Amino acid sequence: MHFPGLPSLALTLPFVQLPYSFGPIHPFGVLVGIGVALGFKLAMRRARELGLDLERFEKHVFWTVAIGFVASHVLDTIFYHPEVLLTRPWELLLIYQGLSSFGGFFGGAVAFVLYARRHKVDLWRSADAIAYGLPVGWFFGRMGCASIHDHPGALSTSPLAVDWPGGSRFDLGLLELMLVPLLIIAAQVVARRTKRPGSLITTLALLYPPIRFPLDFLRASAADGGDVRYFGWTPGQYASAGLFLFGLWMLRRTLRGDDDGALKP
Repeated sequence: MHFPGLPSLALTLPFVQLPYSFGPIHPFGVLVGIGVALGFKLAMRRARELGLDLERFEKHVFWTVAIGFVASHVLDTIFYHPEVLLTRPWELLLIYQGLSSFGGFFGGAVAFVLYARRHKVDLWRSADAIAYGLPVGWFFGRMGCASIHDHPGALSTSPLAVDWPGGSRFDLGLLELMLVPLLIIAAQVVARRTKRPGSLITTLALLYPPIRFPLDFLRASAADGGDVRYFGWTPGQYASAGLFLFGLWMLRRTLRGDDDGALKP
């Protein structure tokens, strides 16, 4: 996406390079921590509105987030850096080195369902409570990504590109950060209109993939410091397609009135 004849510095966003850390404080970690804290607070508020057991829900969220973070690193290594498994397999234990958003979603979802079944909690109402806080948490998470520029995109002179060292290019963390407010607004609107089990998780499952899937086409190639492709798609695009299909399945259940939208554990 180039605009020939136009000077890149006049058209692109400035590249702001924050220090990797201020002593023991890392900007990315601080922003992610803020996102987790605010998302948790909103999730607890929604859980209270939905009549959930708050003490049990708090433990449910803890295990979901904890396992999600571990899976985020493990799946990032497996799908985005498979060569590491052969040369430095011990890096699977370094959960602070490389995170995959969809890896976190998948690991968190597995932990969420297993906990729900083991402790006999309402699966979809609990999922909706978490979904209520997720977009706000995601906003700060992507702000963290944008602050350290860890998702380089393709070279471009688009007004939305960043004046990257070595040539202006898209910053995928920044682009997604600009669009996440749409998810925040959608979650607020749906939450005010209905408490139907599964409504919020369905909304996010249907709205996030149309944001993420096309943006991944703007990511830099693996050879250029970006993401690996499998048959032309990034792992995130395959995960986006799967999430969207899940959203369609949930929507179909809702329209058919299956179990009033609830799935009993």
